[in-house]
Amino acid sequence: MFTRRVQDAARPAASGDEFPRDPRDGWEPGPPDIRAFLPSAIGGAIIPIAVYFAVRPHVRSDAVALILAGVPAAAWVVIEWLRKRTMDPIGLIVLLGFAVGVGASYSLGGNAFVLKARDSLFTFAFGIACLVSLVVGSRPLMFRLGRVLSAGDDPGRREVFDRLWDLPASRAVFRALTFMWGVGLVLDALARVLLAALLPTSRFVVISPIVAATFVGSMFVATIWFIRWSRDRAAGAMVVDVPEGPEQDVSLS
Repeated sequence: MFTRRVQDAARPAASGDEFPRDPRDGWEPGPPDIRAFLPSAIGGAIIPIAVYFAVRPHVRSDAVALILAGVPAAAWVVIEWLRKRTMDPIGLIVLLGFAVGVGASYSLGGNAFVLKARDSLFTFAFGIACLVSLVVGSRPLMFRLGRVLSAGDDPGRREVFDRLWDLPASRAVFRALTFMWGVGLVLDALARVLLAALLPTSRFVVISPIVAATFVGSMFVATIWFIRWSRDRAAGAMVVDVPEGPEQDVSLS
């Protein structure tokens, strides 16, 4: 039997399963723009490498060079926070990692290892927090983080984003993403701690950002693909097959 495809445009406007939209401007929840993370990524990776190799010949130890290399990245995060009053996750890890690393290194008499592994500590903690949030709390951590990154501090958009949790498919997507990020960040942290222990500092400062970018970049791309795939699948589920006929009424009541 031949059939025709009836798209969701023919459906009634009100439905409990509809993807939420902001009635003010039609805004829909979605993944954050990767360009918003580029300043923190550049400030947290490329600049410290350049500073480290520039100052290392002029200071007495790797620990001092690592501290000086971390100053521009930490300062950039603070400047961005003062300018926008917001801080993305990468910037937060950079700033906290720098502060804790400097304090720990100083207390241990200038230990370079803790400075090399400082960012991994917070990456590992965030990964564990993702996994724990799957069994503790009402909503997984990536849902809460996604609301901040997607809706910002707009109360109306945050309310629209919260309605995603009413959709069973969205709940499954956020749980899957939280599990993926949790496992991925834990593996990233463990890999970089191992590199910090095995590699000399000059090689570590070059290789570590590449490892981090590989893990985080892959998960970010997978997140965007998964969200788009789930949206397309949900849209496809709203397509209805109706029998083909000479005067077939395809309206849906």
